[in-house]
Amino acid sequence: MQSGTRSFSILDIAMRDIVTCNEDDSLSKVAQLMVDNWVSSVFVVNHEGKVVGIITDGAIFRLIAKEEDPRKYKAKDIMFREIITVREDASIDEIKDLFEKTKIKRVGVVDKDGKLIGVISKKWVNGFKRYARYYNIELQPVSHQIESEKH
Repeated sequence: MQSGTRSFSILDIAMRDIVTCNEDDSLSKVAQLMVDNWVSSVFVVNHEGKVVGIITDGAIFRLIAKEEDPRKYKAKDIMFREIITVREDASIDEIKDLFEKTKIKRVGVVDKDGKLIGVISKKWVNGFKRYARYYNIELQPVSHQIESEKH
């Protein structure tokens, strides 16, 4: 085991290359974004850049299974509007609790203005928690990290 503890913030473990689409994008465009970026979900943002929903590959599969023509739909027509996000200063335990209490597989990380700045997956959190003790790692709130960087 290494000596000392290394601290990370939620933003350090969040995926920062977020795949997004606009509310009025066609479902064909959304599906192409998923294919091009090897992702299973795309966050939907409004013209101000705020998260208003998420589209998963499962939502598209369900639409096709109903024999609906996906070309007739826009992102806003099939997105899940009750997107769960956490603030950038959330703790890893808060996020883990969210995953345990819901069926979601990922949460968006938003800044104080509600803009999407990262994504954290359930798989990543579980892996981080499992290995954190072995490597003597802990997560600190972003505000603590910012304060220490000012000095």
